[in-house]
Amino acid sequence: MPASPIQPVIVTMPGMRQAWVRELRGCFSDQPGFHAPLVYQDNGALGAAVATHQAIVRATREAPGAFVLLLEDDVQAHPAAPEVIRQVIVPDHVGVLSFCDMREVEEYAPDGLYERSAMGSDGRGWWGNQALLIHPQTAAALAAADWFAPAIEQSAGVMVHRVTYNDGGRNCADIRLALIVHSQTRRNRYAVHVPSLFLHLGHDSLCFPGRTLGERATRNWIDQRRRFGIR
Repeated sequence: MPASPIQPVIVTMPGMRQAWVRELRGCFSDQPGFHAPLVYQDNGALGAAVATHQAIVRATREAPGAFVLLLEDDVQAHPAAPEVIRQVIVPDHVGVLSFCDMREVEEYAPDGLYERSAMGSDGRGWWGNQALLIHPQTAAALAAADWFAPAIEQSAGVMVHRVTYNDGGRNCADIRLALIVHSQTRRNRYAVHVPSLFLHLGHDSLCFPGRTLGERATRNWIDQRRRFGIR
C-alpha cells in the first residue's frame, strides 16, 4: 500500500472528452488515500510525449514523494478502482504498474500482478499510458529525464513509430516512458494488474486520426470478467 496519498493527474486536450475527464475527477475526488486530481490540459501542438512529461512534472511538484496515477482522458474507471489501487503492493523492482492492459497479459489470465520488462512484448516499449501507477522514485526520474535524448530518438521503437505514423515521433509517449524506465531507473520493471480497472474508450484516436480501437481494446476488463465468473 502506498505510504503517502497518491496524486492522480489526467492528461487531456480541449474538446469532446471533457465529460470523461469530469467522471475521472469525480471517481478520485474526496477519496481517502488520494490527493485531489490534477488536470493537465494541452492543445496537442507539441504532441503526447511532451504533454505526458509535463503532466508528470506537475504531479511531482504538487505532491513530492507521492505515487503518481497517470490517467489519459479516454478511460472509464471502475467504481472499485480507488480502493484496489490504494491497497496494491508494488513489487520491489517495478517502477510502473498498469491498470489498463491491451497487450502484455493474455485475455482470461487469473487475477494477480504480472511483472514484465518495461520494453514490452515486442522489445520496443510497452503499449499505452491509459492508467499507470508510477512509483515516487520513478516519477521523479521521469520528471527530470530528457524524453528526446539522442539514445531515445535513435531507439528502434521510436524510429519505427516515426516511420509508421509520420508524426516525427512526438506522440509515442508510451515508448519514451518505457525506455526511460528500462534504462535510467533502479525500478526498471513494468507490471500489469489483472483485472483491468480502467476501460479504454478511445474508439477514435486523437493522436492518430483514422486509427480505431481494435488492437487498443482493454484486456481483462473487470466487468467483463465478472460476468463470466473469472477470477
